[in-house]
Amino acid sequence: MLNPNFNAFDKIKDLVSANLRQMKGINKARHTFFASLVETWLALPVRYTLLNLGRFGAYCEKSMRLHFQKAFDFASFNSSVIKSSCGKSLIAAFDPSYVPKSGKHTHGLGKWWSGKDQCSLKGLEISSLAIVDTEARTAMSLEVVQTPSKEELEKKSQNLISHYVSVIKKQLPILKPMVKYLVADGYFMKHDFIQPLLDEGLNIITKMRPDANLRYPCIAVKRGKRGRPKVRGEKVDCSKIDSSHIVKFNQDEQAIYYSGILYCVALEALVRIVYIQDKKSERYDILLSTDKELQPELIVAYYRLRFQIEFLIRDAKQYAGLEECQARSENKLNFHFNMAFTVVSMAKAATWLALPIEKREAFSMRNLKVMYYNKFLTERIFANLDMDLNCQKIKSLYTQCLDIGVLAA
Repeated sequence: MLNPNFNAFDKIKDLVSANLRQMKGINKARHTFFASLVETWLALPVRYTLLNLGRFGAYCEKSMRLHFQKAFDFASFNSSVIKSSCGKSLIAAFDPSYVPKSGKHTHGLGKWWSGKDQCSLKGLEISSLAIVDTEARTAMSLEVVQTPSKEELEKKSQNLISHYVSVIKKQLPILKPMVKYLVADGYFMKHDFIQPLLDEGLNIITKMRPDANLRYPCIAVKRGKRGRPKVRGEKVDCSKIDSSHIVKFNQDEQAIYYSGILYCVALEALVRIVYIQDKKSERYDILLSTDKELQPELIVAYYRLRFQIEFLIRDAKQYAGLEECQARSENKLNFHFNMAFTVVSMAKAATWLALPIEKREAFSMRNLKVMYYNKFLTERIFANLDMDLNCQKIKSLYTQCLDIGVLAA
């Protein structure tokens, strides 16, 4: 039986070429290298080092190093892929991630927080900015930026939050025509992160602390006295909300959902919050949207879709060698990190998003890598044996070789 992703090879190659042609400043040599690298990256069965890429690819290790050192506009390339592959309902997602790394001369080396280990570890940190297709419920990489070391941040008079803001601000010309909302986890519920982006016209959806400093709104009434009328009322007891201000709008088997407009002291502004009360326990979560007019159902849906960026990071780590780069320079590291995310997004766009919704099964980066490696070996063997693929029997055998090791959906 023919694998549904049998045409994936041509689809990915065509998608890469089509989007490279739309980019400015890409000459023929760079075009050929990048197109070849995508196929090598998908087929590589060993660690993603420059030496191994040279062994399996069409370019030697020295050529790989020279190309990795050159700048490449991944944000423009990925935005082109997103526009051609995703639907119209999009949101942005942002999430830093820890990457283990050693070497005294590695750019950006330091101690960074690892969510998996729940402690700070020696290595690198990257910031992933992605676009989430809310209809297809999947994330596509836009750009990955390595976090500078703490010494470099101090030289630039920056802290971590201001660095994260600068990463997003840099891509606002690409982001604003596509998205209206950016979703981030509870760590980013900070005035210094939200306000600069809000000033640029990008609304934020995030999660608040359980003891969030909220106040009920107060209707401003002029009483003929000096000074501005009162704009905020009593402090909100998050463990016992006032149903006259925060109204129930939905419930399911696990939780009851409330929503209302409250005054956020940290942001010094009115915001819309969604209060999610667990039915079985006293646990609750508070979601915040800086857009007061956004429907509460969408706030819940968008925040839950934030987790799609975690799947993107997982696939980049497990199947695209995100953590295996042995280069030390800033440019090579940046190219490697972005390449890992871009290859996953390219594979998803060509083999999954290109299918009609009713025909989509679970996306498997593993199956695609197995097929590409099988293709690499099969073509090498068939070429040395001088077999004619026009023969129906040999063509059938070739197809069977591609399916070796592919898991059923």
